[in-house]
Amino acid sequence: MKDKVMPSRQGDLDSLCGFYSVANMMCWLYGNKIKRKALFKSLLQRYSQHWPLLECLTAGIGSSQMDLLLEHLSQGRYKKYPTTITQPFKLQKPLSKKKILRGIELYLEGNDSRAIILRDQFHWSVIIHADSQNLYFFDSSSYRKKARSRYSLRYEEGKLQLFPDGIYFIERGDVKP
Repeated sequence: MKDKVMPSRQGDLDSLCGFYSVANMMCWLYGNKIKRKALFKSLLQRYSQHWPLLECLTAGIGSSQMDLLLEHLSQGRYKKYPTTITQPFKLQKPLSKKKILRGIELYLEGNDSRAIILRDQFHWSVIIHADSQNLYFFDSSSYRKKARSRYSLRYEEGKLQLFPDGIYFIERGDVKP
């Protein structure tokens, strides 16, 4: 019986992947200049000024909470690491899966000063590269590479759902002294 028991991993018991994705995105863009633990703590403090932490631990965060976390990067000690953040698909109509995935590929193509934070129905993650077949991740959990065919704009059994308001294009700016 004991040989079938598996340990819990990050994400199994908590829903902090949104916070991890912001910390990982900043680390991807700015390297070791970003102290992830300090950033993670400041994001949790900022979140707790607006919502109960227990809520995000058990239910995760939505796009409005992610907006607040990303806005936090332009304040305090993190404003010296500027980022330009856009949501190109938030208000765009009509949208197709193909248009979104092609837009992701083009945005990241040949540019290591960019990353994308993406939400599906289970997880927030950071996309660092895309090609015609796959998305590639810098992720806090098990996402490393996912086939583009695994995504859908609507709920489909066995697919990962794309949320247009949960796709953030992020570009690194010049570090300020």
